[in-house]
Parts: sequence; C-alpha cells; structure tokens
Amino acid sequence: MPSHLITKCLLIGLVSSALSGCLGGSIAQQIVSSMLIKGADKATAMSLDAQERNNKEAAQKMPLKDTAPDPYKIAFLNAGFENVAIQVEPLPEIPLEAETPIQMMQETKLVQVEVWSLLVGDEKQRVLEKVKSQSEADIPPKSEWQQWQIAIGGAENNKQAITFLIPPEMGKIHSGEKTLVELSSVGGLNIARYTLN
Repeated sequence: MPSHLITKCLLIGLVSSALSGCLGGSIAQQIVSSMLIKGADKATAMSLDAQERNNKEAAQKMPLKDTAPDPYKIAFLNAGFENVAIQVEPLPEIPLEAETPIQMMQETKLVQVEVWSLLVGDEKQRVLEKVKSQSEADIPPKSEWQQWQIAIGGAENNKQAITFLIPPEMGKIHSGEKTLVELSSVGGLNIARYTLN
C-alpha cells in the first residue's frame, strides 16, 4: 500500500476518534465511512488509469508480425490502364436539301391602345373574312367568331387607328378602356394581349 494512502487512513482514524467524542458515535462513523469510500474510489480510479496507460504503451511497443504480402493487394497497387489510341472518324455528309431551315425569331411589338369602338354583326363578319382570305394569321375558327370581339382604337403615341381582335379570356372590353395590343405583320390581324384598366 502506498505511503500517501497509509497517511490518509491514519488521518481518517484520528479524525474519527476525535469526532466520536464530540459529536457522537453514529455521525462520526458516517463521516469516516464516506471519507474512506471517497479515498477508495480515488485509488481505484488512479489504478485503472495507470493500467490503461500501460496497456496503450504495450500495444504501441509490440513488434509487428512478419507476414507475407497479400498477392491481391499487390496486384491492385500495380494495376494500370491500357493506353487508348484516339480514333478520328469523319462526320457524315449531310445533303444540303436535308438541312433543316433556321427559323428566324420574329420581334413582336406591343402598343398601348385606347378602345374607340367595337365592331358587331355584319361589319365584324366582313373584317374576319377579309383577314382570313388575305393572310395566314392565326385567327379562331369560324364557329368561335361569336365569342371574340373586334375593336378599333388609337395607339397612344400617334393616335393612328388600329383594328384588333380581343380573345374571349380577356372578357368584355368597352369604349375608353386601354389594352396592350400585339401588332402583327403586314396584312395580319392585331391581337389584344392584356387589359390595362
């Protein structure tokens, strides 16, 4: 037993004998027993720590076994890739007729227009038939013409008269309202795209 533990035990014994006379035997015994238990716990913890340190040092100092190298591991480490030769192939010839034509982007112009009046009845019918016969513009089929409106209005910047088609999803448009109209190419029908009111 180490000397510091012997000293602690003697000290505890002296304290317990002194307390037994002053405070009574049961209290002194409890104090002594708790002190002894704390001392034993500390001693146990210290010995366990020392044992763990010794085990780590022994594991680090242990000589390695002289084993034969693993043939698979050596083959993997020495493996390489074959050199690949570059093969150049000519592009297939495409006849000029088979080439797809490049579609040019068309710029659409939106103009703010104030509605002056709406065309109804025969007048509306004549405008739609004229546009259908003159251009390839996307106008609705004849069965849907009743749902669409045709209006005449003036562009805000120069008050030039513009005739335009109003899709049914925009709802009913009245004179005096403002819309954004997409101007079509020559001969086509202008189409209202947004209401501004």
